[in-house]
Amino acid sequence: MTPRLRNLLAEWCLAALRDNRGSAPLRALVAFAERADETGRAEGLTAEQVVLLDSTDCFASSGGAVCLAPRLLHDLPALRARATRLLQATAESRARCGSLARPGSLASWSLCATEALFNAGLFFEVHELLESDWRRATGDLKTLLQGLLQVAVGFHHQAEGNVRGALSRLHAGNEKLRRFRPAAQGIELEGLCSAVERIVARLRAMPGAPVELPRLVVRQPFSESTR
Repeated sequence: MTPRLRNLLAEWCLAALRDNRGSAPLRALVAFAERADETGRAEGLTAEQVVLLDSTDCFASSGGAVCLAPRLLHDLPALRARATRLLQATAESRARCGSLARPGSLASWSLCATEALFNAGLFFEVHELLESDWRRATGDLKTLLQGLLQVAVGFHHQAEGNVRGALSRLHAGNEKLRRFRPAAQGIELEGLCSAVERIVARLRAMPGAPVELPRLVVRQPFSESTR
């Protein structure tokens, strides 16, 4: 997916995670994806949805319809595949984690939200969500978050067909996460690390092989300790 469109969807995703009112652009995106023809033109959207999409440089309104920018037309299949997953994952996260982080508990909320994104295969969005927490963190928490980030980036590379990049990031991230097994910050790491290790071995043996993505399980809230 073109970086500009990918970044816009990630921005909308983070807004929807933090506040239900921020999900309107994602709902407009789903409406567009459901109605768009092969030329990237969608009719039947509400006036509000037209305005939301037209306010970006990725879409334009024409005669009451919304059109994907011609330079992005090759991204239409990926957009269709991603739109519903984004809306569903953000709704699931808000239901479980709440819309806004409580004061002083941003990392707790972020890790909770990460579970929904990771399990929906939204690995670029995982990176965008966790990066600021990782930059602020120190000590073992910083290492743990970096490991998660690297694993997410590895799976993003794998989905994009960049096997070399996937192997590098998956291996580096897994090495960091293995230090905290069997669990840290409520994240069940034993199964995750074993699954990532199997995937790395499979990709090394058969670089183009499909892989069964692991699920991330986050059971407990964040604390000042990584254990």
